[in-house]
Amino acid sequence: MKAKQRTTKPDLRTPDEARQWLRDNGITVTAFAEHNDLCRHAVNDALRGMGKGNFGKSHAAAVALGIKRDPNSCTKASKSVPKSTAKSAKGKSA
Repeated sequence: MKAKQRTTKPDLRTPDEARQWLRDNGITVTAFAEHNDLCRHAVNDALRGMGKGNFGKSHAAAVALGIKRDPNSCTKASKSVPKSTAKSAKGKSA
């Protein structure tokens, strides 16, 4: 049985919703940062909405909190097969 591909993207959280999610799950900001190999300050900045989270540590924190989408989540692996030179040489015999 084939798995169905998700047609809708999961909803993103606002910084307030992300903070509430941490509270609901009993996770401290420091514990969340350590678990995701992030800087505690970057996580706090993302929760405060201080920056846009476009680059570096702030972007990684925003993605981990669900505030921004993971840029690699929507891309599919290429299924193209490189052309083999052995096939073209094999078909030509003198």
